[in-house]
Parts: sequence; structure tokens; C-alpha cells
Amino acid sequence: MTMNFMSDVTAAPGFLIRRCHQISVAIFMEEAAELDMSPTQFSALSLIALEPGADQSTLGERIALDRSSVTKCVERLEKRGLIRREVDPADKRARKLYASQEGREMLEKATAAAGRARARLLAPLSEKEGSQLLALLKQLGDTLNTCSRVPVIEC
Repeated sequence: MTMNFMSDVTAAPGFLIRRCHQISVAIFMEEAAELDMSPTQFSALSLIALEPGADQSTLGERIALDRSSVTKCVERLEKRGLIRREVDPADKRARKLYASQEGREMLEKATAAAGRARARLLAPLSEKEGSQLLALLKQLGDTLNTCSRVPVIEC
């Protein structure tokens, strides 16, 4: 009976998604080891560079991070000199985010590491299977977005 329960658990969608996430993070961390950057920091820096002047709330909405996680992530990036925060003149409580020159240079290196990680992650699949997997994951995420504690809000 235990064996059936375990095989049921390890074949469950939630388990499989969590396991793939663990593997994905591990591969990214290996590829970006010399950069000392997490996948979350990479996502944040990417969005900050893509949308200069976005505030921390917008950043959290775009990359699905709660307020305290966004704050910690932004503080780490700022401490490393990869971004700068400026008070929003229209709302003194808000902080606008900008990638520094060092941040843009780091983003270039991290983007290369992310590309290598993506290739490694999808290597066991054919090109068609990889495209299907990504399409299905996007469909699942988009369809169930509102079920998340931190739904993604796209512009």
C-alpha cells in the first residue's frame, strides 16, 4: 500500500512541477555560479532593465513576487550596485528602479547563463517536445494565474 501511495505522490502534477522547478533552479545556479545570481534576481534585473523606472510593486506584479520578497531582492541587487532606486516624485512612498551600467553588464552575462540553463533543461526533449512543454506550462500558468498567492499582472 505504501508503494502505491508513493508512486501516486511522485506522479502527481504538483510534485512533478516542484521537482522540475528544483532541477531548473539547480541548473541555473550552476550556469550562473560565477555571477552569484539567483533566478529570481535574474528575473528582477531583466524586468528592471526592460522597464526602466518601474516601481517595486510593478516589479512584484510582473515576476510574481510578494512585497517582502521583492524588497529583499531589490535590496540585494542595489547592494551589489546592479540597480539604483530613486524616490518617485509623484509618490514619495514609491521607489523607481533603474539598472546601473554594472547591472546591464551583469544582465548580459546572466542572459548567456540563462540560455545555457534553458538548453540543458530542454536537452532531454526534442525541439517539438520542448516547444510543447513550454506552451503547456504557459497555458497552465495563464489559466490558473488567479489561483496564485501572487498572480502575475502583465502590462
